[in-house]
Amino acid sequence: MEDGRVQILAYTKYKEMIRMSGKAYPVSDEEQSVWMDKIFEEQPYLANVYPGDTRNIGIIFCIDQAQVEYFNLAVNPIFRETYAFGDVIIKEKGYRITDKCVACGKCKSVCPQNCISKGNPYKITQNHCLHCGNCFEQCPVNAIERG
Repeated sequence: MEDGRVQILAYTKYKEMIRMSGKAYPVSDEEQSVWMDKIFEEQPYLANVYPGDTRNIGIIFCIDQAQVEYFNLAVNPIFRETYAFGDVIIKEKGYRITDKCVACGKCKSVCPQNCISKGNPYKITQNHCLHCGNCFEQCPVNAIERG
């Protein structure tokens, strides 16, 4: 609540993950009761979990700007995609191979997802990258930068 940052993770039985990172803020006091009533109306079993006035321990908040990452970990190589909603600019993550690359192939040989391809410089296919950093740690000439 101090700075509003929130991260929500969801996993599916199909080895998919969704991670939403953004800013959250509590809705107005008037909206708190409106939304709380709606939540308990749509999910009546919650009355057993939060009987009587104990339902008021929750806080309804809004996230209207966030970055959402989708991962499919059931495929090889993995698949990752990033989306934004609101006025959010997607922050680049992961690793990038710079022009310092000497094309030794060490990074390619240690990549668990085989998402690095030959070139000058070598190139990382970002939507298949785990962001594990193995390439970064093993590069003998420090040609890989963290995003």
